[in-house]
Amino acid sequence: MNTIHGRAARRSLFRISLMAAALAAANPSLAADEATVLVTGSRFAGKPSHTVTGTSVITAAAIAQSSATSVPEILAKLGGVHVRNSSGSTNWQIDLRGFGMSGDQNTLILLDGRRLSENELTPALLSSVPLNAIDRIEILRGSGAVLYGGGATAGTINIITRNPASEGRLTSIRAAYGDYGTSDVRATVELASGAVGMLLHANRYVSSNYRVNNHDREDKLEGVVRWHDADASATLRFGSSRQKMRFPGARSTVQIASDPAGSATQNDHGLTDAWNVGVSVTRSAGIGEFAIDIDYRNKKADNKFPALFAANATDSDTVTVSPRLRIPHQNGSLLVGIDSTRWTYSNIDLFGLANANQTIDALYAQETWTPLPGTDISAGIRTSFYKDSFSRPAVASRRDTLNAFELSLRQRLVGGFDAYGSWGQSFRVATANENYNVFTGTVTLLLPQKSHDGEVGVEFRNRSTRVRAAAFASYLTNEIHLLVLNGTPTFGFGANSNLAPTQRTGFELEGSWHPLAELSLSAIYQHTRATFRSGTYDGIDLAGKEVPLVPSQLLTLNAAWRIGNGHNLAANLRFVGSQRYDNDQINSFSLMPSYSLADLKYSYATGNWIFGVAADNLLNKRYYSYGIRNGAGTSFNAYPELGRRVILSAELKI
Repeated sequence: MNTIHGRAARRSLFRISLMAAALAAANPSLAADEATVLVTGSRFAGKPSHTVTGTSVITAAAIAQSSATSVPEILAKLGGVHVRNSSGSTNWQIDLRGFGMSGDQNTLILLDGRRLSENELTPALLSSVPLNAIDRIEILRGSGAVLYGGGATAGTINIITRNPASEGRLTSIRAAYGDYGTSDVRATVELASGAVGMLLHANRYVSSNYRVNNHDREDKLEGVVRWHDADASATLRFGSSRQKMRFPGARSTVQIASDPAGSATQNDHGLTDAWNVGVSVTRSAGIGEFAIDIDYRNKKADNKFPALFAANATDSDTVTVSPRLRIPHQNGSLLVGIDSTRWTYSNIDLFGLANANQTIDALYAQETWTPLPGTDISAGIRTSFYKDSFSRPAVASRRDTLNAFELSLRQRLVGGFDAYGSWGQSFRVATANENYNVFTGTVTLLLPQKSHDGEVGVEFRNRSTRVRAAAFASYLTNEIHLLVLNGTPTFGFGANSNLAPTQRTGFELEGSWHPLAELSLSAIYQHTRATFRSGTYDGIDLAGKEVPLVPSQLLTLNAAWRIGNGHNLAANLRFVGSQRYDNDQINSFSLMPSYSLADLKYSYATGNWIFGVAADNLLNKRYYSYGIRNGAGTSFNAYPELGRRVILSAELKI
């Protein structure tokens, strides 16, 4: 799209947004927003019922009851999210709805509504979030492209941190120690008086892990300062993290059988430093509610791989400005907003230096309307103007105008049942790492990935029970994926490319039941099929072939029991079905084995103290969540994971 047309499109969309805002403002029936809960599907405070499609929420209480020591563990154990670990780090790969190795780039991770997902081929830096800072986590499967932009085809996960209380002081200190030299220390200080409040969370996590040369140390700090009155609020959020990590490398088929805990890369290691600061302001305006977020984030990583005679150092900066306006009107509201992002990236390694920049300017509008009692409609559109450019190792640039839309309907039925459906378009652009081939020192600007996504479902709610059943489908063109070159003898070397057309279809069933006030049960089942619709690979027809690293079945079961007199018991069971190894697009190799994991935690509260003992992988299952087939298709490499781990904990609240 040329510059003149791009400017014209910007002006046109901006005028449409202003006209829509003016029409809604002209309606004299403006209602005050009475809800107090932030919902990912609104980017403002709002009732959970304002989300037309299904939303899963993980509360702070559920997190405290579980044995999880990291955000990905929480998502896997309590949210039914598929996770993958290929390094021993707590920054596991997240995959909603079957995107395999590119799951991280198709699942948008947010922290308080701001992007935590990187514009790099790395998982979101979830290790930077202290668990004691989390108020709740909201999971919107297959939704978020209109409000948040690219990379949300599979869905959106919003980690929402706590705000200071309106009054009082609280200090909590938690210490835990367990197998594999694991220690986890968390501290929180909360002060609030009148209109001003402050929260400070600190966390240090250390573990040697199961593998040789897999020591992990993480230091995190997260802070919030908030001022508010009846009509306005201002919030300053800041945080920093440091992770020192040693990389044990993959194990071959023979090594997994003889010495799964060993390492052939005993000197490989890395250091990642990150910090962020952001300001949010909200204010009641004459026609509605105005909000603006201004955020800055920096991440530096320095990795050394002596075993491969390789090293690299990266430095990235992200600045985002996001003003928005919500205008209530009769039976609904209109949300209009702008997202403007500037991202810079540099990478230096033994092959040379790469410098990249990306600018994103987006306009979006979303109308939520209740035309009749029991009928909710949501419709939204987003236009994003992208510019990707490299100044090294070669001068290259590309401009794209990408559109997303979502149309959703929820209809209340009888007896506590709701039916809902949605249809939309989403997209993602290639990350800097996907455009830059480190092994050849060349830049290839890949085409944007586009997807059409649909979902239908039914939901039942009453005082003690919630059940949701849904079927979904996504049809993708130019899916961006790493292809390991067939015949290449070294594991993991290849090139990123646009795939032949693919599709994801599946079924989800989730529910929770409280048969007693002291007992809660929940379950999430997912069946996913990810296949190529057409195309060839090494001369082989791919139509109907399965996309690698997508388990056909996932099952998560949870139970929490307040036994009485301060005693609590929580149990989790996860089943991950078989899947294709990475680099097996032609489906010629054996399947990765399925695995089941059981976790158990007992806690006892007395006075200001809470004591606990947790057992992860209670049955000591030997397994791996990532494996890759070699180029010849004769063997595989994999990353064995933790066996049984028992952790003792004590927490004091004063």
